[in-house]
Amino acid sequence: MRDDAQPRLAATRRRLLVGAGVSTLLPLARPVLSQGARPLRIGMVTSLSGPFTALGESMRAGMQLLLSQSGNSMAGRSVEFLVEDDAARPEDGVRKARKLIGQDRVDVICGVISSGVALALRDVVTEAKVPTFLLGSANDLARKAASPYIVRPTKTNWMLGHTAARWAYDKVSKARVLTVGSDYAAGREYVGDFVQTFQQLGGRLGRQLWTPLGSADFGPLLTTIASERPDMVFGFFAGSDAVRFLRQWKEYRLAGRIPLVGPGAFFDQEDVLPAVGDAALGAVNAFNQSPTAPASANFNRAYMAAGKPLPGEFSTNGYVCGQTIKAVLERVEGDLSDWEKARAALFAEPVDTAFGRIPFDPRNGQAILDIHVNEVRRSADGKMINTVVHTYESVRDPGPDA
Repeated sequence: MRDDAQPRLAATRRRLLVGAGVSTLLPLARPVLSQGARPLRIGMVTSLSGPFTALGESMRAGMQLLLSQSGNSMAGRSVEFLVEDDAARPEDGVRKARKLIGQDRVDVICGVISSGVALALRDVVTEAKVPTFLLGSANDLARKAASPYIVRPTKTNWMLGHTAARWAYDKVSKARVLTVGSDYAAGREYVGDFVQTFQQLGGRLGRQLWTPLGSADFGPLLTTIASERPDMVFGFFAGSDAVRFLRQWKEYRLAGRIPLVGPGAFFDQEDVLPAVGDAALGAVNAFNQSPTAPASANFNRAYMAAGKPLPGEFSTNGYVCGQTIKAVLERVEGDLSDWEKARAALFAEPVDTAFGRIPFDPRNGQAILDIHVNEVRRSADGKMINTVVHTYESVRDPGPDA
């Protein structure tokens, strides 16, 4: 454990917590615990500005809810929660992670939305030997870039692209499928994994269309889709890009005419569906999260009781991340000084979470997850809701040998 005897500049180091019904300020003074343990410092890197702002705020709120329910304590240790904004830029993520490690001396790092940021943090946390719970879903973090210091209590991009392709081939169309996506790391992986599995199954593909992250006008792309008249479109956008695309999808009268399939973030329950109304009605997504999955019921109620909407991926991700950190701390009686021992304790048995009961792959620290196929349907009160229509159980990433 690090020596924490030096006084801190508390007046300049206020810890802000926003939302989820938690106190707005964490205590500045460190309480003396009966067992002599100092507070646990958890540092979160997430996107509080840029294209994923709403997703980052949801992730933070999910973790804050877990901390609130736990009395801001885990395994007998009080918790200080520090949050830094990466603006979805790898260079910012690296700088903020180094600050959390070197200046704030956190015990644990968590968070991240952007696959690019997640990959950029890999060497930083590994060299510093800081236990890290990443929620960015880049495939390589379960493969050639796997690290003994990284645990991922969320999916890989492959898990969703692969299962979406299986569903699309079996239930939607075996040919004349067009793909579209944001041209960055996650978009390339989601579309690439869909294409690979779909072709392996015998499906035939048409054009692949790309647009820059942060695009405002999808008109040229939608005009191309309308002229191609495919049997199905597989796409990936997230955050504000997903909202703009789906609104324009309806404006160009493609909604309801061409089946639309994608990974879950494209149709996120909290941040996308409420903003686009029936533009997404009937669309299908492959996702490790669904508000209609039984395992999410208790979290849904608690999150909404805190004044939040029906939760989506990243609020659930933040909560599940907190559940996982809490589980490993309880298994080692609050002591993370021997990370190899703590990691083995985490992998010894599954963790009960809002995603369901999660075992972890000891090869790479990657969660093994049930992947749901959701259809966007109209609820009894007229709102759009991701509704489970099928579940692929215990989906495991191919791992380091892929």
